[in-house]
Amino acid sequence: MSHPVACRGLPGEEIHRRAFLHTAVSAGGVGLSLPAILAARAPAAERQGLPGDTAVIQVWLGGGPTHFETYDPKPEAPLEYRGPFKAIPTRLPGVQVCELLPRHARILDRAVILRSVFHNSGDHDFGMYLCTTGKPIKSHPSAGSYAAKVLGSRGGVPPYVHLGFHQTDNLVFVPNFKASYLGGGFDPFYVTADPADAKFVVPDLPLADGLTIDRLDDRRSLVARFDHVRRCADARGVMESLDHFRRAAFDMVTGPGAREAFDLSRESQKTRDAYGMHRWGQSCLLARRLVEAGVPFVTVNFDPHSYTFDMHSNVKGGMESAGPRMDAAIPALIEDLCQRGLDRKVMVVVWGEFGRTPRVNSSGGRDHWGEVMSVLVAGGGLRMGQVIGASTARGEYPKDRPLKPQDVLATVYRHLKIDPAKTFQDLSGRPVPILPEGEVIAELV
Repeated sequence: MSHPVACRGLPGEEIHRRAFLHTAVSAGGVGLSLPAILAARAPAAERQGLPGDTAVIQVWLGGGPTHFETYDPKPEAPLEYRGPFKAIPTRLPGVQVCELLPRHARILDRAVILRSVFHNSGDHDFGMYLCTTGKPIKSHPSAGSYAAKVLGSRGGVPPYVHLGFHQTDNLVFVPNFKASYLGGGFDPFYVTADPADAKFVVPDLPLADGLTIDRLDDRRSLVARFDHVRRCADARGVMESLDHFRRAAFDMVTGPGAREAFDLSRESQKTRDAYGMHRWGQSCLLARRLVEAGVPFVTVNFDPHSYTFDMHSNVKGGMESAGPRMDAAIPALIEDLCQRGLDRKVMVVVWGEFGRTPRVNSSGGRDHWGEVMSVLVAGGGLRMGQVIGASTARGEYPKDRPLKPQDVLATVYRHLKIDPAKTFQDLSGRPVPILPEGEVIAELV
């Protein structure tokens, strides 16, 4: 049975223990995401000595993008291999991309294409986990969660943001972006609303209707006076986390950092148009604003609800839809980072879980193909304007300089100044390194 406790800070109000706990957690009804807020206060000891000026934007092409119709066309291959589109020249002599990507072609001197990444599996889960966690099985933390754990929050913004679907969506491989045994406090802050929508509002960041900063101050005083109310805690430290979260929730909501970072109305219409007035473009623009505000790791997930790049049929129609949106959002992001002098601070990685089969199938599509894939990298103070590795003449396998997804992740961790050999205990108490294998891509550094 709950017992009411008199509230001196707000005359006439009473709260029960259950209501008190809710108030403590939601900081006056604001209801900020527990994972994001808790992650925003990663222990200072974890971050000691680490720089606060690096970030990563991961653009995830969910479903597995075709390398033929994006970054590795094969114009000399037989028709059933080269597909329905032509190849066009780029700013790099002798390097071509698909004709659907003319803006990519113009900015390729500011980017790098890795054309020989492979992992030899056509399984969505395997590829997705390997690319985002460095481990081929479930129940390991994502790179973004490691960044949240080690680097923590800067400037009152969450340390890890995911723009796209939510963890409760009915998708088989959702947990690959999450924190696993690091704890829910290092899951991403999920933004599922469409930033291109005129009514776009970030969940949980605005103040509740009718709630003023003064009233939040009252509530902060209120919860401080009731520290004698014992919180129910389990063996995983919920009691300690609750106070931790309450403080962070108040700081984030009352501070300008997060709310301003998520406010796209502060951008000119010219800038917004350059990215494309669609979900992909505005999500990439929002990602730029977030890293500029101090978020160390942002994932932009391109429409996984419809498995956009999982084109088992009609690759022509699929890429005619996806290609132009890609070609607005990604080059605009790269150019914008360069123009703002952020290209040393921010590393961009564009990839999916695998490539597509070399031969077009009877339905005009391409199936799963983990034997080779292309990855686009930009920024991070790396050596731009090159292609690293090559696939065979028909895009079947790496021809030279074979690379693994773990090599890409090793390069990401190098940029973030995170030691990939650092270990964390899994649920069984076994120490597991952040990245058990993989080498920094030497040509990039």
